[in-house]
Amino acid sequence: MMSLALATLIVVLLDRYGAQARSVAAIVRSYENHHTARGVQQILDTWLRSVTPQRIRSKVGEDGLALTVRFPDGLTSNAVGPETLRLYLSDGQGALLVEPGGLPAEDAVLAESIMRAAEGLGLDPARGGVATRRIGPLAVSVVSADERVLRSAVFGAVGAEKGESIVAELLKAREEAALSPTSINEAAGRAGLSSLERADVSRAITVEPVMWRIVVEVSSDSLVAGGPILRYTGTALLVGASTGGGVAASGGATSNSRTIIRDWVREDLR
Repeated sequence: MMSLALATLIVVLLDRYGAQARSVAAIVRSYENHHTARGVQQILDTWLRSVTPQRIRSKVGEDGLALTVRFPDGLTSNAVGPETLRLYLSDGQGALLVEPGGLPAEDAVLAESIMRAAEGLGLDPARGGVATRRIGPLAVSVVSADERVLRSAVFGAVGAEKGESIVAELLKAREEAALSPTSINEAAGRAGLSSLERADVSRAITVEPVMWRIVVEVSSDSLVAGGPILRYTGTALLVGASTGGGVAASGGATSNSRTIIRDWVREDLR
């Protein structure tokens, strides 16, 4: 009986020790993951600060690859050799802003007009009838917005009668890879818009997006099979440039930072 009691006590103590060890290990991993994520974020922030919103598109390859950084001693806490970070960017401004709380008053009014225009086209933003986003500038990117989004933005600014010719011209220019910083103003001029209407269109759409979707993949050179071991996703807002309107941050706050990275999420792939 004494042997049985002693064996039971030992099992209980070992189980408690194992639980404590697992808890400590989980805390350490969480700490390491947090600092790795912050390190990656700081690398991206530094790079984004060095590139103007107007030039960033020229940095992005056909597959979206914008930056490659090799770390000879590794980047992650458990690295066993060199690791490589790859940054992929894609236009994140091709949707309608549905939470304009952080915008200036006149932009908030225009945002509401755009929502009404979308509803008038039979596109209910609340039911997924058109692509929407919660943060970023008011202006919709002509480069990436689909026809429904672009038509809603332009119609919200100047109405359907004058807006239709602008939408048609911009879609044609995009198809022919002829979009330029002057495309919107030229299309507005040919549509016979007044100076105030031109200003509204320029606040509603842009050909120089400042909001970008981020995908970061970290791969280990020591893995024979190759492929990423870690992935981060997020959104970057390059503020302080020509945004075609104010920038609404989540929660209604407007930031004065040069670069903002939001919705930062880590995904372990191995």
